[in-house]
Amino acid sequence: MPQMIRPPDGKDETTYLRMLYLKTEQRLVAEINRKRSQGYVDYAEVAALNRTQKILQEMVDESWNYVPAMIEKIFYKSEAAANGYANAAGLTASQLGVVQQLSNNLLGDIVEASVTAQKNIEESFHVGRVEADRIREAALKSVAEAKAAGYGSGKAAASMKKELQSIMTTENGVTEGITAFTDKAGRKWSLQDYCNMATRATARQAEVSAILTADPDHDLYRIVKIGSTCPICAPLEGRVYSRSGTNPDYPPLASAFGKIDPNGSNDLSNTYLNIHPNCLHSLVKYTTIGKSDAQIQKDKDFSSFHKNPVTVDPRSKKQIAAYKEKIRNRQKLLSDYKQHERYRAILGNDVPKSFEKFRELKYNGGENWQSAQAMYRKTNAYNKIILKEPAITADLKKISKDTGIPMMGLEYRLKAKDSFLRKVGTESEHSLDPQRIKDTITSTNDVIRYTYQDNPLNLVNSYKSISGALKEKGYDLVRVKNFWHNKGNPYNGINCTFRLPDPKGKGYQDFEVQFHTPESYGVKDRMHKDYEAWRLLNASSPEAIALRRKMMEQSRGMEIPANIEEVKNK
Repeated sequence: MPQMIRPPDGKDETTYLRMLYLKTEQRLVAEINRKRSQGYVDYAEVAALNRTQKILQEMVDESWNYVPAMIEKIFYKSEAAANGYANAAGLTASQLGVVQQLSNNLLGDIVEASVTAQKNIEESFHVGRVEADRIREAALKSVAEAKAAGYGSGKAAASMKKELQSIMTTENGVTEGITAFTDKAGRKWSLQDYCNMATRATARQAEVSAILTADPDHDLYRIVKIGSTCPICAPLEGRVYSRSGTNPDYPPLASAFGKIDPNGSNDLSNTYLNIHPNCLHSLVKYTTIGKSDAQIQKDKDFSSFHKNPVTVDPRSKKQIAAYKEKIRNRQKLLSDYKQHERYRAILGNDVPKSFEKFRELKYNGGENWQSAQAMYRKTNAYNKIILKEPAITADLKKISKDTGIPMMGLEYRLKAKDSFLRKVGTESEHSLDPQRIKDTITSTNDVIRYTYQDNPLNLVNSYKSISGALKEKGYDLVRVKNFWHNKGNPYNGINCTFRLPDPKGKGYQDFEVQFHTPESYGVKDRMHKDYEAWRLLNASSPEAIALRRKMMEQSRGMEIPANIEEVKNK
């Protein structure tokens, strides 16, 4: 049995449910992580789906027990506030009916979201059998990166959850989680976000309903005027409405809340009980007692949709500007929050853990912020590159099997992240300029690299066979460097850059393929340590000259492959 969450004692009755949704999504992500680590086999898939179904059912069961009590508590609080005393005596039959209706609506949303979430999990498991979906790519990325750094599968499994969380984001940068709802605009809502939204909306509807049903005999209510409000609410606020919709002098409240059935009655049961989700407008009773005839008529004229059309924005330029500024600040805050999540997912503790300190770094950090941006760009680029490795490796291994030409050093096919970051930093002269970094990364072709080996008599033919097979699979040959032509270079081999075009035309991925004889491959390995030391030195320094001389001695006397002159540089 999972550990149950104790409902909070605070004022926000929805906190318990929001905690429940978060916990449920975290458990689902962990379950998917465990499934991915077990591979794509039938028994693992069936067991995993059973567990995710159980997790979702527990969420529904806990909600079923809590939702009616939550809405009833909100009703009591709101009704008490409306009537001006500490404890409401009890809910009327009509109020209990509304509580039941709102409970059923919210529970229906939660059940529907859980069903959709389970279907999406099942679909992702199925897709994972035939292609590298985004979740599978996260697992592959963890394994590949761990191997490149010299770690085993245990290290990869430990990092897989973090990778899942980092890639499960929308194009806008928010955590995607398990999709539970797709709206009319095509936006995908995670289980947690959708259930939170439904809960907030329902809680708000309960507050509004409590006020409207506190006094069954009162019919007129005013939507309080806020001022710097949104264009949806602005034409509706400040007006007086008839709750029943039967008072000819005032518009029905249903016209502000929106009718579920446009052709149905103006009764509250046919409305959404709020202007829009997350609307903060409140209702107050309206009475004509103590008002002059002129004031009453003024209120009627202002409230009239005919005399004061809702199609006209009543806000002043100053109010509109204040609202736009509020929205800009809110969007900026949200954008910064999403950026903080992305940077934490990619860079971990290299950026501040707290959102406040992250914003301080962003807006006051100067060169420190530029350095953080540069590190994010480089690391993110590396992560994206190595995600493409499994598919490329699969193609090259099949070509090796089909042609009988062996691959060597496959375990070193990925450049380690530290080596990549060091290379990009050196070749960009540690520039913080985004374009310079991007150009340097684009020109780096050896993050993914492979080696084919054959004897000196067949090496050139093997080069031609492998190149042809790769072209048939849709790869482009971009560059060829035949180092056997260069007598002044201690390195000997044929180095090619192949390109994997994006099928959607959104870029490409370059990778390196080397062709060696057994002798040249062995010499390359033996002088690798000297080469790494040499490339960090000034070429004219005595140490560099000595190392180069040593490498030239190691490569002297190698057998030159037959017909090597046929391999032209490109």
